[in-house]
Amino acid sequence: MSGLRRSNNFALRYSSVRQKQKQNIHIIIMRLRLDNVRLSFADLYTAKSKFNGPEKFSAVFLVDKTTPEGEANMKEFKAICRKLEAEKFDGKELPIDKLCVSDGNDKDYDGWENKIVFTAANAKRPKIVGSQNQAVAEGDAEAPYSGCFVSVILDVWPLTGQFGPRIVASLEAVQYRSAGEPFSAHTVDTDTAFEKVEDNTETSGFGL
Repeated sequence: MSGLRRSNNFALRYSSVRQKQKQNIHIIIMRLRLDNVRLSFADLYTAKSKFNGPEKFSAVFLVDKTTPEGEANMKEFKAICRKLEAEKFDGKELPIDKLCVSDGNDKDYDGWENKIVFTAANAKRPKIVGSQNQAVAEGDAEAPYSGCFVSVILDVWPLTGQFGPRIVASLEAVQYRSAGEPFSAHTVDTDTAFEKVEDNTETSGFGL
């Protein structure tokens, strides 16, 4: 059985609603699980600074909404958004550029075409486990890497004030699901990049 468990109770599926009181500000945080998504730009083992910000662990998760699991992932995310919008934004639906998702077609990145892109980060190291819920470290057999398929737990909450209104996500846990072709900085298709070399015994005047 998978180590990242989902409750059978629909009321809790999206699930642990945690409320905090901080400086008299009411914050609602909802838990989202995405299953069988492809991992990209994975900085899971070492926190890094991006855009001159503080160092954080971060990753991108690609959802194929044409698959049953992808459809279920998006249905659950939309349910969370509607609840948070009702709680904090008077029911007003936020545009996609105010959410923790984007359209993969907007970027010319390998594997992003026709995908929904989730972005999440955390200053705290996320829990990383293998397919049997065993702890893994970078370089282990089932250590998640950019290109493999994972399940992921995100905490999702509404952001108000100076940087709102937005709905953002923090990265809490990642579980390795299955292998995938690793993403790299440059992917070359040699079938189209090169032509077959003809056998030619003649040499140039330079001996080449």
